Amino acid sequence: MKLSPHFTLSEMCKSQMASRHDICNQPDDAAIDALSRLCAAILEPVRVHFGVPIIPSSGYRSAALNRALGG
Repeated sequence: MKLSPHFTLSEMCKSQMASRHDICNQPDDAAIDALSRLCAAILEPVRVHFGVPIIPSSGYRSAALNRALGG
């Protein structure tokens, strides 16, 4: 699912820790809406301004993943 021209939901939710420990890191509808706004208002303008890809390392963390990471 595309959140904006250069960002997808899957890249915003990608987590090595979640994969290694079989932790669900799928956002609900409200979080998807927030991620879409983040991409449109902040990430897209930065990417367009600098003309280089931006690779998010932690666009979204579920509560379970955040706990596992000590957050």
